Amino acid sequence: MTTSVSEAAAPPGPRRGRLGLVVIGIVCAVAAGGFGFIAAHVGQTPGIDAQLITYDAGPASIEVNFSIAKPKGDVVHCTLTAFDENMAAIAKKDVTAPAGTSRAALSETLPTPGRATSADLRDCRKV
Repeated sequence: MTTSVSEAAAPPGPRRGRLGLVVIGIVCAVAAGGFGFIAAHVGQTPGIDAQLITYDAGPASIEVNFSIAKPKGDVVHCTLTAFDENMAAIAKKDVTAPAGTSRAALSETLPTPGRATSADLRDCRKV
């Protein structure tokens, strides 16, 4: 008759608490929030908010109404671009918002070689 002796229980492995997982989760959340903030503001100049309000396209020109919010003492340059039906740029014009006001409402007419279908206001920068 054989008697069996039970083996000794293995010592417990290193116990990892939830604290490490919580720390990793917080680090990941902060990193994701920072990435989201940067992605939302890429291509923008801090303190300058340019907004295209309306455009009216004619057969040989496009009239663009836009506003630029900026610090009161800064001069800001932006680029207006007119596009045709294939979204090819057909006209560009640099516009300036003068110093002295914090919000400038402007209107510009861009002559175009053909009918423009849309316009865009981009690349606003402080001078």
